Amino acid sequence: MSHTNPRDVQYVSIATNTTVLRARSWTRLRFEIEYALARGTTVNSYLIAGDKTAVIDPSPETFTEIYLEALRQCLDLKSLDYVILGHFNPNRLATHKVLLELAPQLTFVCSLPCAANLRAAFPDKELKILPMRGKETLDLGKGHVLKFIPIPSPRWPEALCTYDEQTQILYTGKMFGAHICGDDVFDENREAFKEDQRYYFDCLMAPHATHVEAAQEKISDHQVRMYAVGHGPLVRYGLIELTKEYEKWSRSQSDREISVALLYASAYGNTATLAQAMALGLTKGGVAVKSINCEFAEAEDIRTAVEQSDGFIIGTPTIGGHAPTPINTALGTVLATGDNSKLAGVFGSYGWSGEAIDLVENKLRDAGYRFGFETFKTKFKPTDVTLKECEETAIDFAQALRKAKKLRVPQQSATPMEQAIGRIVGSVCIVTAKQGDISTGMLGAWVSQATFNPPGLTIAIAKDRAVESLMYAGGKFALNIIAEGNQAEYMRHFRKTFAPGEDRFAGFITTTADNGCTILADAIAYLECTVSQRMECGDHWVTYATVDNGKLIQPEAVTAVHHRKTGTHY
Repeated sequence: MSHTNPRDVQYVSIATNTTVLRARSWTRLRFEIEYALARGTTVNSYLIAGDKTAVIDPSPETFTEIYLEALRQCLDLKSLDYVILGHFNPNRLATHKVLLELAPQLTFVCSLPCAANLRAAFPDKELKILPMRGKETLDLGKGHVLKFIPIPSPRWPEALCTYDEQTQILYTGKMFGAHICGDDVFDENREAFKEDQRYYFDCLMAPHATHVEAAQEKISDHQVRMYAVGHGPLVRYGLIELTKEYEKWSRSQSDREISVALLYASAYGNTATLAQAMALGLTKGGVAVKSINCEFAEAEDIRTAVEQSDGFIIGTPTIGGHAPTPINTALGTVLATGDNSKLAGVFGSYGWSGEAIDLVENKLRDAGYRFGFETFKTKFKPTDVTLKECEETAIDFAQALRKAKKLRVPQQSATPMEQAIGRIVGSVCIVTAKQGDISTGMLGAWVSQATFNPPGLTIAIAKDRAVESLMYAGGKFALNIIAEGNQAEYMRHFRKTFAPGEDRFAGFITTTADNGCTILADAIAYLECTVSQRMECGDHWVTYATVDNGKLIQPEAVTAVHHRKTGTHY
């Protein structure tokens, strides 16, 4: 997406006495898992001007100057009465500080955990804070009576929704958002970013599915006509549809037979980012995730999560050569359960040494736990490649649990229907994709031409494939078509389990397509494609892509065809 100004603030009236200020980053690149689609983002703040004025969720420090300039167009900052916080974010403290300097009389309205964080962030100031527990209201005048709904989760224990009785707007904070930047204030053209909303859910909400369900139960008591989200277009036209989808997506997570307890703490946010990548990988791998930030969890909650899960993963930073107290407490709780039959994993980030990660691993090893992956370490802030490796590590962990579960269930022979499905054949192809420094590939036999004009094709990709996260709308890939008689080597190679980050193309002669993806030198033909759209179908995504370019390399060769005995596996 191109735009003359990479950062700006758009302010628009959305209801009576209510304005949205959308701090827009058009060129925001991926630096955390949730931004992987790299389609920019908006950070939405709101102004309600009754007899008294309130600002909801001021913008982060990268926007402070232009955000305040836009806010001045709407009110005299010196007369600001309230700042309402839907969650606590350290990168917004700079904006809070300026607002306090301009309007020292203002009062922060937030949850109890957020109040504690604010006081710790401003130890030299006598802050005016109005904590909201869920039953209080705030009357701004002119009919704007605000109600507050605490919706805590492991990642945002201080989360708070705000509801305006007059406008029937629910200020949802992190829920129902999407990371995409554009001129549209509302979701009138929802088809353009439905995938962004689903990806946002998978990254941020799926690991806390039970908390999302609880939050939706709370907000269902209110008549809502608009979701004023923290990121992306405001949800007005697709409100009912998105609400039902959140219910369906959350339920699909909660109903999974296998679950993993993901325990972590983070000093500077790096371990939390790795935990997010782990959670996404576990979700893609088909297991439910019980994500717990140990800094805010009770020992009993940790014990229950571990006892009820099929496996667990612990993430820790290193502080002064040691694990932080919440991790030591969590580790003690895990060891006290005495069940070393569960599959374990350890990860973390560090600055200079990383002793804490080794300590946790050694304690678990001494207690007889088996590990689902080699302990995952990264120094300082994780890169895109590191996050992808972390995601793949978690997928492998999930697959190991699922495989163990499957082995415990007596296997039955294929039914006549399954045998019949297996007679559907497909060409043997290698799908290669690239995004930034990340390059991957997979064996694809479920490929079919879909359209003549424009030339297009469909590919079915299992949800737990590493390449899946690179196959969103706008993504580029290449389809390498393999010759009959030459497919055995490729099928053997691309069917094996790759270590996270392992070079999928080692040992093969390759070139690079115009779109940057890998071309296998002995393919009989290749196609360069752009993902147009995709549809969720059970345990697969069916991706439709248009063909941008291609070349027939071996005109006399015959395409290899994959014959199966059953429709239950590849």
